[in-house]
Formats: sequence, C-alpha cells, structure tokens
Amino acid sequence: MKVILVRHAETDWNVKRIIQGHSDSSLTPKGLRETSALLAALTIHNYQVECVYTSPLNRALHMGRSLSDHFLCPLIIEPALKEQSFGQFEGMSLDLVMKHYPKEANELFKLNPEFRPVGGESLAESSQRIVHFIYNLEKTSPHETICVVSHGRIIQGIVTLLKERTLNNFPEYTQPNASYTLCDLVNGECIALRWGIASHLLKI
Repeated sequence: MKVILVRHAETDWNVKRIIQGHSDSSLTPKGLRETSALLAALTIHNYQVECVYTSPLNRALHMGRSLSDHFLCPLIIEPALKEQSFGQFEGMSLDLVMKHYPKEANELFKLNPEFRPVGGESLAESSQRIVHFIYNLEKTSPHETICVVSHGRIIQGIVTLLKERTLNNFPEYTQPNASYTLCDLVNGECIALRWGIASHLLKI
C-alpha cells in the first residue's frame, strides 16, 4: 500500500509561531495557495488516491476535504491522526515558552521524544498512535493508495520512526506546511520512503 502523508497548509498560528497541538487556527491566504499547489503536484505525478483519512482538527480537515474532492474519493475523519497534544503550552508563542520554560522547551523540541508536557503527551506516544493506525490500515484496507492528512510535529515523529526505527534524531525531520511524504508499506514493512517533499511550494 502506498501512503501519502500530508501536512496541513499554513495557519495564522503557524505564522505567529503559536503552539497549536489540539487547539486550532484559521488557514492563511498563503495556506489556501499551498493547498492548490499540493493538489496540482499530486495530479502531475498521477497518484491514484482511493481514500483520504484526516485528523478532525479544522486545519487538517480543510486539506482532507480538498484532497477528497479533488480525487473524488471517500473522506474518513480519524481522531488518531490529531497532532501531539502540547498541554499547558498550547496557545502560547514558541518564543514565550522558550523564554519562560527553557528547560522544558529544550526537552520537548530538541532532546527528548519521551518528554511529556503538563497536560499533554510525548512525541513518542503520539507517533506510536498514528503509526499503529497506518500499519493497521495496511493489514485491513482494500486500497492501494491512500492519503493521510495530519500535522507537522506528529508527521516528523512518524517519518523518524519509519526511517530510523527510533526517535533519537527527530529534530532532523521537520515537515513544511503542505509538504508530503511517500511511504510504501508491504507486509508491515516500509520498503521505500521519500519525506518532506515541498518542491511544489517553491513558487508560492
């Protein structure tokens, strides 16, 4: 099964560097252009998407609906595809967190995939949540090509796990807005991986 992992397009809080997690904010005008560019890129490469699975958060749901409408295929909303929960830090600017909680920010964003912010979840927990969902789909889905729409941080974790089987180097796998990653799954193994594809965004 071919899995196309898609990050949602740019939001207002992305621009303002505010931590979103399970909270939400609106797409920017640039985000709308990014969505159109992604659809065009997937069309050029002739991917035959048969089903779209999306996080229920609005910024991802917009991308999921756009993909579903474009490929004329079903859209399934899946809670397991939500972003990592950042607990007490959601709604705070990244700069503010780094200023007032430098140790926690360093653990969370640079050093420790097991670090769990107060009221939230770790990258390890959230990544395993979505990896289990995808591998279960590979066992049960009749589709050959699917899109999975989720969020930057959690896709970063998934890609790290698929590529290295650990999360030790997770800071190296950041995902731009409206980028996509291609993964071929065969019998529970990722046999090919291209991550963070964003060349379609160069003219935006």
